[in-house]
Amino acid sequence: MIRKSLSFRGLPRYWLSVLAGASLVGAYAPLNVWVLGFISPALLVVMWLFSTPRQAFGLGFFFGLGFFGVGVSWVYNSIHEFGHAPPPFAVALTLLFVLFLSFFPAVVGWIQAQYRQRSLRLLVVIPSAWVLLEWLRGWIFTGFPWLQLGYSQLDTPLAAIAPVFGVLGISGLTMVLVGMILMVILSAGKTRWLALASIMVAVASTYVLKQIEWTQAKDKPISVALVQGNIAQQDKWQDEWLLPTIKRYTGLTLRNLDRDLVVWPEVALPGYYHQFERGILRPLQRKLQNSKTDLLFGILFKENSLHHNSLMKLGRDTEVYHKRHLVPFGEYIPLRHWLSWLNRWVILPASNMDPGSQPTLLHAAGEDIAGSVCYEDAYGGEMAQMLPAASLLVNISNDAWFGDSLAPHQHLQIARMRALELGRPMLRTTNTGISAIINDQGELEAISPQFKIDVLQAEVWPRVGTTPFVKWGNIPIIVFCMALILMGLGGQRPGFFKRY
Repeated sequence: MIRKSLSFRGLPRYWLSVLAGASLVGAYAPLNVWVLGFISPALLVVMWLFSTPRQAFGLGFFFGLGFFGVGVSWVYNSIHEFGHAPPPFAVALTLLFVLFLSFFPAVVGWIQAQYRQRSLRLLVVIPSAWVLLEWLRGWIFTGFPWLQLGYSQLDTPLAAIAPVFGVLGISGLTMVLVGMILMVILSAGKTRWLALASIMVAVASTYVLKQIEWTQAKDKPISVALVQGNIAQQDKWQDEWLLPTIKRYTGLTLRNLDRDLVVWPEVALPGYYHQFERGILRPLQRKLQNSKTDLLFGILFKENSLHHNSLMKLGRDTEVYHKRHLVPFGEYIPLRHWLSWLNRWVILPASNMDPGSQPTLLHAAGEDIAGSVCYEDAYGGEMAQMLPAASLLVNISNDAWFGDSLAPHQHLQIARMRALELGRPMLRTTNTGISAIINDQGELEAISPQFKIDVLQAEVWPRVGTTPFVKWGNIPIIVFCMALILMGLGGQRPGFFKRY
């Protein structure tokens, strides 16, 4: 049966599906060709319309191979170049990861093929299933919400719905518009004109939403300095680089004591807080107190028998936020008893971390701050737990693990979406770039060059108020999509058990 589906006659479709998936990566940063966010899925959907469930599953899978094979190719950089794993081993791990991710669009293809009515599939089933599988991908096995379709539309009018329904809402609306466009192309008469009118109404609605100011600026700004130390990943944990690293960060901080807030990146000092507390951080804290400047910085933190990747505040007092969402195989090894052998193949300087137990606000520069470490900023629902109390977002990261790849640009795009969803400015500080100051509209106010020592200085306006997304999170969009799928089932008898 598999051979029949993959016959020579059908092979061009599978190759086209791979190319469509690979081209979708161009819709994201750094290329930002947003129209590919419509064209690439449209090609896949057209092939789905004329396929059996088995074929649709395969087409979705091959689409995923192209999309994730290009979109997360940077995983190889992290494993091989900086984890020092042998190339065959790094390739094998990256391929397994891509194969796993490819099952999600494959399942969307299989689900939509269970329905017969074309308009139902285009406008209801495919968008709903797409959103549900993106949500599941961001949750199952701790989740990987990278490259959700909505990110590709961050610089289009569709972004206006982010404060209401989040990035998943944008993904769903994008797929609805894809369906409407295909209805215009494939239909005739009244159906075509109705689809065209619906497109115009949908786009016009986003312009209306854009005019709503969900949050309000506070009465005065704070002055900030984001320190990008640019310590190469291969040097970061070397003994000979310890003293230069300390001098670089403390020196750049002492030059910016006229600022209300200074921010260092993730694990700026390579080690644990207690190793630097007496000789480095306490003397620095006294100088910070004298100038009434607060410092936020990333460091490892040992608390009893627990080890945390943390964001700390140093100033009049000391506070700490422990990272809650750890990176599998980067900060901890799942099923450690069976997979501890990975340590022989990949060098992981901090693979024994423990997650923080609760969201903890930090208080610096007179503001309540929602902090996040590394790719925690990919989880909008978790960050929303610290709002509306927080007036400012701070994300620290070490994107040096990704090298000169797509990942730092994609990660910055993710951070921009969080600022837009939550209606707060974000200070984003990374080790080697791209550090950035992002306003509450998700727009870049200032960015640092990659792989250079840099200090971003700016005046930032903290904000108060609540977006609908902060109140509801992803619950409305998930419930709505589930309801649409079930309503569609009630309208026909899909062939779940039919042989193909």
